[in-house]
Amino acid sequence: MSTLLLTSQVAKDRFAHQITEHFDGEVEIITPSQDNASHCEVAWLSTDLFYSPEKGPFIEALRSSSTLRWLQSAAAGADLPFFTELIARGVRISPSHANAISIAEYVIGQVLAVFQDSRSWVEAQKEKRWAHHDFDEIAATTWMIFGFGAIGTGVAARANAFGAKVIGVRRSGGHHPLASVLLTPTSALTQLPLADVVVLSRPGNVDGKPLVDDAFISAMKPGSTLVNVGRGSLVSLDALIRGLERTQPRCAIVDVFDPEPLEPESPLWSHPKVVITPHSSAGGRGRYQRNLETLLFNLSAYREGRPLKDEIVAADLLQKPATPAQFK
Repeated sequence: MSTLLLTSQVAKDRFAHQITEHFDGEVEIITPSQDNASHCEVAWLSTDLFYSPEKGPFIEALRSSSTLRWLQSAAAGADLPFFTELIARGVRISPSHANAISIAEYVIGQVLAVFQDSRSWVEAQKEKRWAHHDFDEIAATTWMIFGFGAIGTGVAARANAFGAKVIGVRRSGGHHPLASVLLTPTSALTQLPLADVVVLSRPGNVDGKPLVDDAFISAMKPGSTLVNVGRGSLVSLDALIRGLERTQPRCAIVDVFDPEPLEPESPLWSHPKVVITPHSSAGGRGRYQRNLETLLFNLSAYREGRPLKDEIVAADLLQKPATPAQFK
């Protein structure tokens, strides 16, 4: 029996051949502009939709469809508000960890740039100055990673490869081979002064309160580096600015904000101790193929009645999620 799959036009143009070939033509691909978009049985929320004008019609098709049974998302998080709507209707949802490699490499690259003060070399080259400077090494540093899922463990593996010590933080605690110790959030603050690099790769708090507030900043090691690739709501920007003024931390690498985009009048744009990227840490080109492979695997499982990989259950959903504005 043929399965009706809703995708973006971009995803259809790019991947239709591979999808139809994989399923021997038993999957029919439609897009939001087609009259039968709301008749879809399954849907693929592909990466391009997060920044496309097609996202509105796509979401409307999902909301109006009485036949939708399963949604494969390219996002790693479970905290998009309309996910709650769909699950309440009995729609199954699966996230994707295809972005983990991109984000982990981003974190390492940005930290290296800060440690090596790459900006100084760029400026010296512009001025044709032969200017030597020493730099810090990742080896022998301590990293504390809040959120030890696919992204956090991806960062941990790469930090370990550089010779860093990793302290992981997740709700359940426990043990993990990539961490010297795995802490719960409540016990993490006591170890925070040990961390040279603090990475946030977790969802926002249920109550919307920031994790990184004045108390958190005050517990950080002077001269440390903060990286946020989780949610913008995790960090109080006012508290961060106060901490940066006393070099606690010495630098912040921030890829996510609340709201987005960051308002033009924000002092962070010109702050000498802040590196801003526009929610781009997941931008590795390899994620497109990895997301397709996730779709093909789960669509096969769905059609054959097998369990879906990484399916979201009700307990995974946040009641008051901190969410990128483009998918409210």
